[in-house]
Amino acid sequence: MILRRMFLAALLMFALAGQAGAHEGHGDEAPTSAAALPRVAAESEAFELVGILQPGGVMLIYLDRWAGNAPVDGGVNVTLDGQEIQAERQGIGLFLLRHPRLAQPGSLDLIFSITAGEEMDLLTGHLGIPEPASAAAEQHTWLDALREAPVLLAAGLGLLVVGLLIGRLSAPRPLPAMIEADLAPAQPVPEAKAIRVAASVAVVLLMSLPAMAQTTVAEPPRRNDDGTVFMPKPSQRLLTIRTEVTATGDALATTQIVGTLVPDPNASGRVQPSQSGRLEPGERGLPTLGQRVERGQVLAFVTPSYTASERGTLVQNAAELDSQITILAARVNRLTALRGSVSEREISEAQAELNGVRQRRAAIQPALSGREPLVAPVSGVVSVVRAALGQLVDNTQAVFEIVDPARLWVEALAFDRTSLDNIAGASAVLGDGRSVELEFAGRGLTVRQQAVPLNFRVVNPPADVAVGAPVVVLVRNRRNVQGIVVPAEAVVRSAEGPPVVFEHTAAERFAPRPVRVLPLDGARVVITAGIEPGRRVVTQGANLIAQVR
Repeated sequence: MILRRMFLAALLMFALAGQAGAHEGHGDEAPTSAAALPRVAAESEAFELVGILQPGGVMLIYLDRWAGNAPVDGGVNVTLDGQEIQAERQGIGLFLLRHPRLAQPGSLDLIFSITAGEEMDLLTGHLGIPEPASAAAEQHTWLDALREAPVLLAAGLGLLVVGLLIGRLSAPRPLPAMIEADLAPAQPVPEAKAIRVAASVAVVLLMSLPAMAQTTVAEPPRRNDDGTVFMPKPSQRLLTIRTEVTATGDALATTQIVGTLVPDPNASGRVQPSQSGRLEPGERGLPTLGQRVERGQVLAFVTPSYTASERGTLVQNAAELDSQITILAARVNRLTALRGSVSEREISEAQAELNGVRQRRAAIQPALSGREPLVAPVSGVVSVVRAALGQLVDNTQAVFEIVDPARLWVEALAFDRTSLDNIAGASAVLGDGRSVELEFAGRGLTVRQQAVPLNFRVVNPPADVAVGAPVVVLVRNRRNVQGIVVPAEAVVRSAEGPPVVFEHTAAERFAPRPVRVLPLDGARVVITAGIEPGRRVVTQGANLIAQVR
C-alpha cells in the first residue's frame, strides 16, 4: 500500500506540474521568440563572425568566410572590458567563450582578433545582455522545461518505478506456515530504506531536468513578415549553406530542346535469323541482359522448321541434285581421260556445270539438317533479349540487340531553325540532374514532326545510363549574352512560381530575389536581370532555404 501511494503521489505531482505550466502559459505575456538569444555579428572583406550568448554566460562563436560562408579553421581572441581572452576551439569555425561578465546584464563592446593561417583581422561588435527574467517567469520556464521534455520526464518516471520495484523485491518473503515461528528469526524489513533511495534518485533527476533543458536552446529557422528568412548559424552549418559573390560576364546564348539517348549506329547491332526456325542455345547457353559479348561470338542457333510438304520438296530436290552431281562427275572424268582428243572448252564447261550443281546442293543442306548460328555483329553489351529455349523465330524478328555503352548518341528535334546556326557546343542533362558534354554530329535534311533532327555524340557517357532515356539538350550558339553566371541549383522556384535566388544580406538573414535566367549548360545558368553584381547569392542549399515557412 505504501508503494502504491507513493507511485500515485509521484504521478499526481507531475500532472499538477504540467497543469500549472499549461495554466501559466496562457498568461498575457507574449511567447518568447525563437531568436531571443542575445547575439553579436561582425564582418569584414574576408570573415564573417556571429556570437550567440547561451544561458549561463557562455557564448558560442561561429567564424565563416564572408564570400563563401564556409567555416574557417583558425583562432579567435576576444577583448572584453580591457581583458583579452582566448576562445576555446570546439571544431572548425566553432569557438566557446566563457567569462563572468557575459552573465551580467548590460551593454558590451567586443573586439575579435582572428587568426587563420597567414591571415589576420580585427572585428568589432556590440552585445546587449538583457535583464534576468522575474521569479514567476523563471518558474514558468522550469515548468515548461518539464512539460516540453517528454523523454526526460518518461525517464524520471521509469527510474522511480524501477527503484520502487527493486525495494519491493529486496524485502524478505514470509516463511511457509508449516515452519515453526520460533525457527524463523525476525529480520528487519528494508522496504522503507529502498523507498527512501528511490525517492532520492527521483528528486535528483527532477532537479536536473531544468538544467538539462536550459543548456539546449534551439533556434529554428523561420520566415519573417517581409519575406526574408532567418537562418541561425547552427542551422547553416547543419544544412551546409554556401554562397558566391556575383560578377558580370559574357556567356554563349543557349537553346533548350528535348532529346533521347540512342546507340551509336557504328557500335551497335541487331541479331536476327535469315529464316524461320526454332531457337537453340549456344555452347554457353543463351546470353543474358548486361552480358559482355565479342564480335563474332555465337549467341544461339536456329534450326529450320518446315511442314511435311516443304520438307518433302527439299528432300526431292536434294536427291535430284545428288544424281546430277554423280552424272556430271562421271562426265568430267571421262572427258578428262580423253584430253587431247577432246577440246579444253568442253572439259571446262563440264567442270563448271558440276561446280554449280554442287553449290546448289550445299545451299539446301542447312535447310535439311544444319543449324544457322546467330553471331554478334559488334562487341558490346546485350541490351535486349527476346529469346527462350524452343522459341519459334522468323527473319523479321530481332532476337538480341547489342550496344556499346562507351559509344552513345543523342537524337534531338529542333523546332527553332535559328538555333541551328553557328552551333558552338552542346550538353545534355540526364534525368537525375547529371550533365554530360555532347559533340555535334550532324543534322537531317528531312523534317520530322515539323522539326529538324539533330545528332550529337556523347563524350564519356556514364556507365549507368539507359538507352532510350529522355534528356534535355542545351545547344550553345556563338551569340554572346551578358549576365551573371551561377550554378543551376542556386535558382529555385518561389511559392508564386517565378524563379528566385536567395541573397545573403546579413549573417543570419537571406532575402529572395526574383530573377530572369537563361540556361547555359547542365550545371550553370545565366541571370540576365534581378540581382546586381557584388552580392552574395546562395549556391548550395537554396532549395532548403525556400522550404522555410
